[in-house]
Amino acid sequence: MVLLNLGSWGGFQFYQKRFAAAILLTSGTLAWFFLLQYNISDMFLNSSNPILGYVNPFVFYGFAATSAIGGIMVRGKVDNRVFLLSWIALGVLSTILLPIFQQTEFMPFLSILLGLSLGLGLPSSIASIADRTSLEERGRVSGVTIFVTFGLAILVMISAEIFSLELSTLMLLFALVRSSSFLAFLLDKFDGKNKVEQGTVRRPDHGKDFYYYIIPWLMFILVGMLAWNLIPPGTYSSAVSTGQVLRFICIAVFGFVSGVAADRFGRKPSVIIGLVILGISLGVLGYAISELTVITYLTASGITWGAFLATYLAIPGDLSVCGSREKYYALIIGLPLILLGSVPFIPGLAGFTMYSSSFSQILSLILFLSIVPVLRAKETLPERSIGERRLREHIKKVGELVEETEKAAERKMKKPAE
Repeated sequence: MVLLNLGSWGGFQFYQKRFAAAILLTSGTLAWFFLLQYNISDMFLNSSNPILGYVNPFVFYGFAATSAIGGIMVRGKVDNRVFLLSWIALGVLSTILLPIFQQTEFMPFLSILLGLSLGLGLPSSIASIADRTSLEERGRVSGVTIFVTFGLAILVMISAEIFSLELSTLMLLFALVRSSSFLAFLLDKFDGKNKVEQGTVRRPDHGKDFYYYIIPWLMFILVGMLAWNLIPPGTYSSAVSTGQVLRFICIAVFGFVSGVAADRFGRKPSVIIGLVILGISLGVLGYAISELTVITYLTASGITWGAFLATYLAIPGDLSVCGSREKYYALIIGLPLILLGSVPFIPGLAGFTMYSSSFSQILSLILFLSIVPVLRAKETLPERSIGERRLREHIKKVGELVEETEKAAERKMKKPAE
């Protein structure tokens, strides 16, 4: 199984059940969420009562955000294993009920359950990755988590396309994806015994660094939402469909690559490069919109999403210690959900931003300005760790060179004797 046999990279052994358990616990829920997000307009649509088509997403995101923050208090009073199992079960059950209650007056109540089943345990789930990894290997484990997440999502999307699945059948498939998180409990009891206490020693300015990092994260989410208004609805539907597939593939691949790079070069380069790539692609999209630029933008968006997701799974863990990480992850999760549930409902927003090349330049400027807080923040991967990794790799290369030299010398000595 890939999750259990990832080999040894740079001296860190990945053949451990605790890594696989944390990855499975989180990836099933994240894949489920991004699939719901991809189908959210169809999922919450109500032809008999159009108002509910707006109310349901608002309720979903609102309860997801509040439960992500409020769930921290609940988790402290309940056994961690029972808490996580109940959270996953709620997600599976509410997804199974979707085909039954869709387009009915009960949908707002189901939206509440869906929101709770997303936010309630997600901070604890993601924190389990940080709790089971040392600082020097956290980026790679986060990268594998994103790879598995979007690998699952892509498989579901391909299956839906091949078999032309109806929405009701698709929801059952989503429930199956969410239930994959149950597999984590076959590998780990999640009773707090597999936590790794290694990591950054907390400094007094860690809170300030966290806010420096969270600003570009929120600006990235906001810009990504507003950028959709630059693409005329229906006009480039074919390009959007192709771009969305490429986007998910790029998130999976570059999430993995960025996770590896984050442990090798630090967290800040991945964030900065992601902002630059998305800023440039947005400028191109606004300057000359076409099928090619739409596909290019969505592909660049996938690269940036991969870099951001892998890096921001690691950063809150770097800036916190066991027992306090859920608070950091609750903010990383809750604040974007508030944006997702509120910004699209601003009156006249779509009409103000649609087809506007100048608006794309504004969005690009926001992304480039978001680099400033990242530059002010301290790198969460210490220079010592980066230097030690380079030294280990240098010693390994020297050892391989010496071994090759010895083998060459042995071959030369054998030839005269023959």
